[in-house]
Amino acid sequence: MKKEKGSILVIDDNDINRRYVKTVLRDLDREIVLAENGFLGLEYLQGQTPDLILVDIQMPLMDGFQCYDRIREFMQMDVPILAITAFSNEEDRQRFIDYGFNDYITKPVKPEVLKSTIEYWLYEFQRTLASDNPEEGSDLDPDTVKELLKYANPDELIELYKEFIEETKTFSEKLAFLQSKADHAEILSILHTIKGNAGSLGFSKLSDLIARLEDDLKQKKQVSLSERLHKIRAYSSKLFENYEAQLNLNQ
Repeated sequence: MKKEKGSILVIDDNDINRRYVKTVLRDLDREIVLAENGFLGLEYLQGQTPDLILVDIQMPLMDGFQCYDRIREFMQMDVPILAITAFSNEEDRQRFIDYGFNDYITKPVKPEVLKSTIEYWLYEFQRTLASDNPEEGSDLDPDTVKELLKYANPDELIELYKEFIEETKTFSEKLAFLQSKADHAEILSILHTIKGNAGSLGFSKLSDLIARLEDDLKQKKQVSLSERLHKIRAYSSKLFENYEAQLNLNQ
C-alpha cells in the first residue's frame, strides 16, 4: 500500500549516486527509495506506486531504456519518469524526451538542478496540467467574430482564418525543430506571434495556453518544453478541425 506522504524511487547502480540523490532530496515530504538495479526497482513497483521515478541510463543487467519500457508497458504506471544521464549534447538529450522520458538530469548532477527539477514534476507540473486543460465551452470568441465582420465579408474572413491556420501549422513544425536545439529566443518569438494572431482572431483559449508557456519561459521556470508544446499542438489541431462550425458564417 502506498504510504500517505508518497515516495520517490531512485534506480541507479552507483551507491554514491544513490546516496547523493537521497541527501539532496531528504527535506522533501517524500520517502526516498533506493534500488541498485532495474530488477530491484521493478520489484519495489509491484507493491508500490511512487510519485516519481529517477532512472540511471547506463546500468548493467537492465539499462534505463529497458527499465522505462517495463514500467510503462508491463506495469502500466503513469508517473513521471526522469532519466539520469552522463550524455550531455542536445541530440542525446532529445533522444530521451523522444523515447518518452518526462525529463532528464545530466551528470555530474548539480544539487540545485536536481531539486528544482524534482520539485517541478512533483508540484508545478500538476498545476500546469490543470491550468493547461482548456475548459468546456466555445473555443472561438463570438464577439471577436462579430467585430471582424464589420470589416470583412464572410468569404474574406474565412480566408483570413485559413491563412492563420496554415501559418500556425508551419510554425508548429519549426517549434518542433527548435526545441531540439534549445533555441529559446526563437521559440519565444514564434510563440509571441501565434499568441497575438490567435487572440486577434478570437482563439482566446489557444492564446492563453501559449501565453502561459511564454511567461514561464521568460521567467526561466523549470518546464517540460516538449510536453507543453505537444499539448498546444494537440489542442490547436482539434480546434482547427472544428472552427468553421463555431464561425457560423453560412447561416
